[in-house]
Amino acid sequence: MNILILTDFSPQAYNAARYALNSNSGASKFYVLHASSTGEASTIDEALVDFVDRLKKEPAANGHSFSTLPFADNLINATRKAVTEKRIDLLVLGASGKNTSNFQGLGGNTCNVVKKVKCPVLVVPNCEFKQWERLYLALDLRFPVHTEALQLLHKLPMARDVSIDVWEFNLNNSEAQIDDFKLPNYKLTRKTLKEESDFFGKFLPEANIKANVIVFFARQLHITEKLLNRLSATETRKQNLPVLILHG
Repeated sequence: MNILILTDFSPQAYNAARYALNSNSGASKFYVLHASSTGEASTIDEALVDFVDRLKKEPAANGHSFSTLPFADNLINATRKAVTEKRIDLLVLGASGKNTSNFQGLGGNTCNVVKKVKCPVLVVPNCEFKQWERLYLALDLRFPVHTEALQLLHKLPMARDVSIDVWEFNLNNSEAQIDDFKLPNYKLTRKTLKEESDFFGKFLPEANIKANVIVFFARQLHITEKLLNRLSATETRKQNLPVLILHG
């Protein structure tokens, strides 16, 4: 896999990078990107090299290759360019950085990347890696998705008996349904919910107890954004699960 790690050199960014190392099986290429239109180039280059040197000392770094990508540009343009040129399979970001917002505790830059860069994104809060044994996927049946995007999961290190809990929000009482998730090796459980309030009342509380990762589709971020924006700073700290956001 080709994995792009975005860093602002915060502890959260390093923790996300370390999580990515542990969550990846097989030899991969890791690219570490920092974008700044105002910073001193030599200082940024040095900081990136130091960041990568620390990663190389991690036990999980064996067998992987690392490259630095300093950009004198804004974050979105730099990330889009790197995704295209390096054929990136997965973006990895910290769940909060130096520029914070109330959306899922994400940094403001993280929100922009999720919305504006067409590439799967793994958003990592301040947590330690645990093997992915149980995934929780939230779907809004009002808006179609391409389940082929879920094939990325086959490239990530899952437990042998991995399961995925699909929570389908049928807010319009429509007859829409996804027939095939194309995940034959997964134990699949499906639930249908009728109210937006069930996201807070049922989905998130159960996911935080039972899941190893929460999965969304980028085109459906609207189903959670208005809910998650209501979270207070105290409540966002309770969110300790990584979030995998797919485009499809």
